[in-house]
Amino acid sequence: MKKQNTLFILFYLILLLLIVGCTNKNVPSDDFENDISKLENKIVELNQAVEKQRFLLEEQEKKIMLNEMKMETVEELNTVLHNNFHSMNELINLSIDSKTAMLNSAEIKGNTLNLNITFTEKIMDQDAPNGFHLEETEGGAITLSISENVPICLVKGGSSLIQVDWEEVVIHRGLLQLYEKDGEVVFISEIYLP
Repeated sequence: MKKQNTLFILFYLILLLLIVGCTNKNVPSDDFENDISKLENKIVELNQAVEKQRFLLEEQEKKIMLNEMKMETVEELNTVLHNNFHSMNELINLSIDSKTAMLNSAEIKGNTLNLNITFTEKIMDQDAPNGFHLEETEGGAITLSISENVPICLVKGGSSLIQVDWEEVVIHRGLLQLYEKDGEVVFISEIYLP
């Protein structure tokens, strides 16, 4: 039995030596070098991708900086425009007579626009939410006929005065500034009420 076990162990050792001795030891080395080469190529590709992303990031940062500069310029121009508008408005108010009126209704009749208005006066009032209140002047509501050549500008978007067609005036209500020259209305603009 001992002899059988010894033969059995000897048989397995010879078999093991044959298997180990017959394997090609260069194959795993070639596979390993191949894998390393693939990993090196992948690292190069990833480095290129990182550089490309870094370049794109720098380009985006330049665009953001340029847009910020443009925004500053727009804000500066807006301030200049705002100041010029107020200067022109003051000049117009000093050189042309104007009256304030509440637009009650409007109706187109042929080549004229009939405005039903109530003349008002803007009274400064610190207790009022917007710093003033309107008082109706004597005379009550009247109808004022306007010809086609009189420009009418209404407030759009809360701050922009836009010249409008009569059809828009018909459906609009608000506070108007009527500019007169030689007793005739030559321009109408809406007054923004905050």
